[in-house]
Amino acid sequence: MSIRNSIVAFAAMLALAGCGSGPVKRINPPTASIQQLVVEDDGTWRVTMRIQNFSTVPMVFGRLDATVSIDGTEVGKLAMPLGIDIVGNSAEVAETTLRVSAKLPAAGFAYQLTGDIDVSDPKKTYPFDRASRLSPVPGLKNTWR
Repeated sequence: MSIRNSIVAFAAMLALAGCGSGPVKRINPPTASIQQLVVEDDGTWRVTMRIQNFSTVPMVFGRLDATVSIDGTEVGKLAMPLGIDIVGNSAEVAETTLRVSAKLPAAGFAYQLTGDIDVSDPKKTYPFDRASRLSPVPGLKNTWR
């Protein structure tokens, strides 16, 4: 075998060896945020949560537990069974209700979610802390996004 053939064979083996491991699997902590909040006529809050999977692999989300604070004041606790699969680098929404006595400002307001997200595949509990703002939706009474 000539040197040229040996070099070509060696280069082909290196190229094939690099393909053997498959895509990299990265597991990153998920998070959740409020996508929409609607105050119903009876005072109940209908909360649409956005659950985000920042991993490169699909995950099965089992439960979300969080404390909700509005403008620095704790107003309630969310306890949401989820049971949803979220593919890698994606998000899904889930809706829940929350009974609170707090009144929301007519203008925008800051909120904070502090809690845990349980993932059953892979089995792990991830703490999260998310702060953001919600603003009133023009034309939709008692709705903030």
